[in-house]
Amino acid sequence: MMQARFRGQRLAASVLVSLLISACSDSNDTFQPTPIFSVDPSTIDVSQADVCDIVQPNKCAFPFPSNFFTVEDASAATGRRVNLNPTAIPGTSSGESFDPGEYNRNDGFSPGPLLLLEVPGIDLEQTGAASFTDMSRSLDADAAIQVIDAATGERQLLWAELDSRPAADEARALMIRLARNLQDGGRYIVALQNLVAEDGSTIPSSDAFTVFKEGIPSDIPAFEDRRAGYEDIFAILESNGIPRESLYLAWDFTVASTANITGRMLHIRDQAFTDLGGSAPLATILTADSPDESENADLARRITGTLSVPNFLDTVDGRPGSRFNYDSSDPDALPARFNGNGSVDVDFTCVIPRQALADSSETIAVVIGHGLYGSRESVDEFAPVAEEQNIMFCGMDSWGMSDSDLGVAFASLSNVNNFPQQADRIQQGFLNITLLSEAMRHPDGFASLDAFREGDRSLFQSGAVHYEGVSQGGVLGAALSAINPNFERSALNVAGMRFSLLARRSNAWGAFAFAFDPAYPDPLDKPLMWSVIQMLYDRGENNGYVNHVTSDPLPGSTASRVLIHLAVGDKTVTETAGEILARSMNVPRHLPSVVDGRHVADEPYLNIEGIPAYPWDGSGLAMWDSGPFPIAEHDGTPLQATINNFEPAGYNTHSMTFGQKAARDQKAAFWRTGQVVNVCGETACFGDGYDGTPGEYSPPDSAP
Repeated sequence: MMQARFRGQRLAASVLVSLLISACSDSNDTFQPTPIFSVDPSTIDVSQADVCDIVQPNKCAFPFPSNFFTVEDASAATGRRVNLNPTAIPGTSSGESFDPGEYNRNDGFSPGPLLLLEVPGIDLEQTGAASFTDMSRSLDADAAIQVIDAATGERQLLWAELDSRPAADEARALMIRLARNLQDGGRYIVALQNLVAEDGSTIPSSDAFTVFKEGIPSDIPAFEDRRAGYEDIFAILESNGIPRESLYLAWDFTVASTANITGRMLHIRDQAFTDLGGSAPLATILTADSPDESENADLARRITGTLSVPNFLDTVDGRPGSRFNYDSSDPDALPARFNGNGSVDVDFTCVIPRQALADSSETIAVVIGHGLYGSRESVDEFAPVAEEQNIMFCGMDSWGMSDSDLGVAFASLSNVNNFPQQADRIQQGFLNITLLSEAMRHPDGFASLDAFREGDRSLFQSGAVHYEGVSQGGVLGAALSAINPNFERSALNVAGMRFSLLARRSNAWGAFAFAFDPAYPDPLDKPLMWSVIQMLYDRGENNGYVNHVTSDPLPGSTASRVLIHLAVGDKTVTETAGEILARSMNVPRHLPSVVDGRHVADEPYLNIEGIPAYPWDGSGLAMWDSGPFPIAEHDGTPLQATINNFEPAGYNTHSMTFGQKAARDQKAAFWRTGQVVNVCGETACFGDGYDGTPGEYSPPDSAP
């Protein structure tokens, strides 16, 4: 009703102004009519304008992220500092207010943000917005929803979707997702124009945004203090073909700097290596079992032990729930060792193949990154592969994301004030794994210990060490590759990035939603909280590091090569998250990638180039498909869901790639040579016996 009234007022005002101008043009007198504007700024509620962005009056924190929620800070690399307010960001349903402390250390927002606003009644199809299946629209000059680099004008690849989780009568957030990460420290402008409602009408801007868009003057600080900023936004948009008159809404935001995202992690890594002084990390062997061949045909030895790692957390043992230890409250302060020189003993497990007993000259060393809230014990699952490929595998618990951290994970989801505990411990976990790789690489490390030797020789080749991340280990693996000077070749298996994307499209989310949903029952708060916590997740997952893996390496690191394996129809780590990972690192793909019809997009793998020739000296992506038909004791694999919610039908291919020998051969060749070899021939890569026959998934008849 309110919107309809103002539409009428604007039309009447427009007609009246036209008549007045016409009357004046026919007269020689100097009378100038008093301008009549479509909105009266004095009628707009600005009582919360110091903490809420009034351009989205129905939701204090929308649009998000936005430079409205920052302040100028000359000490920050971006010149800005995040300034979230507990009034703007919701607290829990139990009444605990949001604590912005750790978030306000950031000098910008996520490089892979979840952009949010509310547009009641929008019809995205009639609007012509870029969709999950047709992202290319976002690059058109007249695209309805665009994100533009403020410095270059470059349009960013994206899609827009309404939140599909709320009930039909509940408010739905409009979610804008980037299909490639933004540049660290960059300023970006979000522009929405010519939005169309379900009835085909154009959706009008809010009154507050209209004040800026139409240049309506006022003496109200809430408008005048922001007017120059909006004039700059409009000027940039108009220079890139987006007229201000067409806008429904526009705003800008700043991406956090590289130093802000990675600085804590790089500091503790560099401090740890400085403290080592060129020596190998100190290892203590707990067990070294040598099973008889009749007991285990694959393993020559299974070794457990602890590694001494500098402790940068605020408890003596770095237990779950610990935070980084700071000597200062300065927002740019870096973690300090506990008690000045504290260390913590971290458990590890290694398996050595039986092949190594006969000849270890070809036995290579690989660190395993385990799956979702798993443990180092998952290395035992690699025993057959260790023997098959002649590899020593070692693993540690991924602190912050291991089985011992489950309690903190649930506590973080039920109250995001606890989330810094998880983010900090993930980074300490990265340090633990980095020093594990150093112990495997260093000639005075594991290779010098009796447990890893047979007579006068080592049972593996030190000097180089590689990485395999499986599922969660892949979601963390590009980040590890960016900060770990030893991981020059990393295999990322059923990998992806952005927990704010992954959680909403995963069959694993149901096990965690019971903690999150009651704490944040408002349907607009749920995506908002994921967008907020992604700002801290960036410090310890691929989303914060992909700009510095295959190129532009971080200080103290070298560029890495990555081999990504994804599974068509993966219901645990959506393949779209893996495509974003590959696209953001400019990783080329095997051609053909899939059989026609086995991807939901109109233009599959948009802006992901093909591998030009084999063997390929670089990074690579391979899709593995079990096909749409019942085969190998499963009932066929449907394509990924196009909505942002988990759909349980059909076979889950999440573990499938690990079971394909061709995939394992490709990874082993990659680790040994640095080359991606063709194991799929002239066809796409298939698994479970699928031969590439075209067809559509048809679920089995479940009727009695």
